[in-house]
Amino acid sequence: MIEPPHRIVVALDLEQYSEIVLEHALDQAARHRAPDLHFLTVTDRPAECDALKPRLAAIVLPALELIDRSEWSVRLHVRAGDTAQEIADLADEVRAHLIVIGRFGVHHPHRHVAKTASDILDLAPCPVLVAGLVGEEAPRAQQCDDCARVRIETDGQRWFCERHSVERTRFSTLIPFGSNFTGTTEMW
Repeated sequence: MIEPPHRIVVALDLEQYSEIVLEHALDQAARHRAPDLHFLTVTDRPAECDALKPRLAAIVLPALELIDRSEWSVRLHVRAGDTAQEIADLADEVRAHLIVIGRFGVHHPHRHVAKTASDILDLAPCPVLVAGLVGEEAPRAQQCDDCARVRIETDGQRWFCERHSVERTRFSTLIPFGSNFTGTTEMW
């Protein structure tokens, strides 16, 4: 039986972080025997479409030269319209298994308000991989120092300090490496 192609839509804004998104997309594609890649850039100015074609090719094609892609299918798409909607539409049209976008937002330099990854997540017909900058930490919620200390001291057996364990109903269970958990033993 022939394995159906794994279809991936890769949204590139053609700006400075496009290579990071491209790298993550190629990593995902390499996990499949015959991926079907659809690289997309979107503009809100239809007159710019022709000028964006060679720019998209200039980013994508050199990266593909480094890969043995004899069984890969690659298409370049340039569309005009709302960025999030066009990405979701293409993913739906090709029946994509995955969309790859950047965490820093998919945008065009002429836009006053950049579309964010969350806009695309709301419309996506399939899972979305949101790539971020290597080494850049996302903003974190404030955490109680006592809760963090309890997690470390108990190796995750307890998650919250005495004060917060009363306020929260959350359960965590550590499953040791090599355990033979079959579901026959009560875990919780």
